[in-house]
Amino acid sequence: MYTASFQIVPIKIENLEYIIDEVIEIIKSSGLKYEVNAHSTVVEGDLEELLELQSEIIKECEKVSERCVFTFQIDIKRGGVKMDEKVRKYRMEPR
Repeated sequence: MYTASFQIVPIKIENLEYIIDEVIEIIKSSGLKYEVNAHSTVVEGDLEELLELQSEIIKECEKVSERCVFTFQIDIKRGGVKMDEKVRKYRMEPR
């Protein structure tokens, strides 16, 4: 199990929310566990699933934006790593 973060910065696009919404739909439809944050989206899955998802997101960006900066980071840990394990200690309790 791996975790990956995705960040998209569309350049020269009129409707910024549109591309973000489209990418989130791609992630949702993947069936992978994910969490949307203020600056990125974190996804959990097998390496092949994450790389396939990355490819789909890139294709969507090419389709709807003249230019887009796409950042992809992956946490590779022998034995795997899950989102909850990484952040459980730091999560804020609901007010």
